[in-house]
Amino acid sequence: MPMALPDHLRLNLGSSRMHGKAPHKPILLLTVLKAFDDGLIVENRIAPSAELVNLFHGYWAALVPQGHFQRRFFLPFYHLKNERSGLWKLHTLPGFERSISRSNSINSLGSLIAFEAHAKLRADVYQRWLDAESRAIDRQLLMAAYFPDLELPAELPDHLRDLEQRIATNSPTIVGVQQQGTQEEEEEEVVLRSAAFKRKVPELYGYRCAITGLQVRSTRGPSLIDACHIVPWADSFDDTISNGIALCPNMHRAFDRGLISIAVDHTVLVARDLQETESIYAIRPFAGKPLLLPGDVRYRPAPEKLARHRERFGY
Repeated sequence: MPMALPDHLRLNLGSSRMHGKAPHKPILLLTVLKAFDDGLIVENRIAPSAELVNLFHGYWAALVPQGHFQRRFFLPFYHLKNERSGLWKLHTLPGFERSISRSNSINSLGSLIAFEAHAKLRADVYQRWLDAESRAIDRQLLMAAYFPDLELPAELPDHLRDLEQRIATNSPTIVGVQQQGTQEEEEEEVVLRSAAFKRKVPELYGYRCAITGLQVRSTRGPSLIDACHIVPWADSFDDTISNGIALCPNMHRAFDRGLISIAVDHTVLVARDLQETESIYAIRPFAGKPLLLPGDVRYRPAPEKLARHRERFGY
């Protein structure tokens, strides 16, 4: 390892007798640098997200030979806190601080998310990585130190985008949980699929609620329109567009609770026993109204899935 490597990039790596040094930590740092580039990190608070996991997977695919190590995002996210440089400080929900001090408590991406674990960079490193030129230098140093015989591709594999395309085409590969790889890898796949579903369904509906027509977007990216599963994901593991519909939050909750459903002719059904006060936000006035669906019939809800929803709630 070059002596000129700054202390925040000198990493204590695990190793395998067959495959040498574990690549997880340098790949996570490359991921964080790219997240700065992409505007995903705007404050000194790094939380696990589908976007970070997707970048981590992209670097892993580009730099690690298949089968050499198990691709686990949570491992470096947790263990970077042990670096002598103090580069990475791990935080969690108040009252759960002891949980992150015991390695067996953080043993998956799910546990990171459950404890709302997030990291803060050492203050001077955070300031350094706000500068694009400094990030480029550190990226080169990481590659030279830990992947000296490799070069980064011009474009990383984007699994999240691939999942979005498969959602839109109703690919059978995103129905059910694929029993491939380790439990941790399957869990990361589910997180990515969920994020892709939440992004793609509102996009195909023009970021507009299919019942109310509400359309709210921001130049910062967020939308108030939810991606709603018609048949619950827990029952179907179905993330295809045919099992999705874009709804505003109040209609999403009404749909999930069976207060509304959708008829064969794509009009709104309202539960007979629904009681509500008179309001401009009332649900009953939408009874019998046609849905605002995508023009392309390929992106519309599957009739059999709407039928399952009606049957479930007795319509």
